[in-house]
Amino acid sequence: MTIRTATSASSSLETHKRHVVSAQELQTLCEELAERLHQWMPLNQIIRIHGIPKSGSIVAAHLQSADPRLIVVYDPKEADCFVDDIVDTGRTQQLYFDRYQKKTYALFGKGAAQNCIRNVPPTQWVEFPWESQEQTNKEHQDFVVRLLEELGEDASRPALLDTPARFLKAWREMTRGYTMDVKLKAMEIEESLFPTDTHGMIVVRDIEFHSLCEHHLLPFVGKVHVGYLPYKHTIGHSKIPRIVEMYASRLQVQERLGQQICDAIADVVQPKGIGVLIEGSHFCMLMRGVKKEHTTITTSHLKGVFAEDARTRQEFLQLVRN
Repeated sequence: MTIRTATSASSSLETHKRHVVSAQELQTLCEELAERLHQWMPLNQIIRIHGIPKSGSIVAAHLQSADPRLIVVYDPKEADCFVDDIVDTGRTQQLYFDRYQKKTYALFGKGAAQNCIRNVPPTQWVEFPWESQEQTNKEHQDFVVRLLEELGEDASRPALLDTPARFLKAWREMTRGYTMDVKLKAMEIEESLFPTDTHGMIVVRDIEFHSLCEHHLLPFVGKVHVGYLPYKHTIGHSKIPRIVEMYASRLQVQERLGQQICDAIADVVQPKGIGVLIEGSHFCMLMRGVKKEHTTITTSHLKGVFAEDARTRQEFLQLVRN
């Protein structure tokens, strides 16, 4: 008989990438797991538990403190069941079941994982009180090691020993846009607005960008061209490339990238009209699939008079192309 989880995660867990478990929440979860173990194993007055190293051992100690009828044993063969902090891929739990024919119960489970107190989305990162940032980084690096092994590489090869750490550092840098507070950035940009009585078009051309395609996690690169007709304000020219960088430094598709840039500048500057043209080369087309090295994708996004007036739109395109 398969026992499924009893309680789903709250909505707050589903809306954040990282859930930090407080000491109080840990105590509550352990008390609930202790109670559930007696429901799941009703014939056992005394339940001998073994914590799967390393974090499961900490959970086992908390369970024994919560319920003296739960006895921690250090030999897996003596245990009635195993306990862990979280079921991630399920491989560890399956390994213990195959070896000892006993189930594993956990505080958290990723996705539809079974025999857990609380389920979280598969992409959720759960951080427990005993996990330092250094430990968390080490566990993230373990995923890179698995990827290298999946590709057929020897992750213990000297040249690859530092690759997981370098990989994570590079990816944090390439996706730094997620750490930028859009509202704060908008406030900083608003401080760079200048009153104006000019009516000519302003074009910032050839803003280089690098982004990552959310479909294949491969780069796409190119140039962004932005033009706008001021109404009451102009904006410092350096702020437009910063807006481009903020949205490009995330997992993206080119169409959404252009729309986000267009909407952000329109909201801050409130011009008579604005146009954003992006020319991008996508590595998912260059390195895989059709493998067409010289293909360029062009997308445009227009608002106000740029969308409504053909002459204004033509002037923008001519300035960009020149």
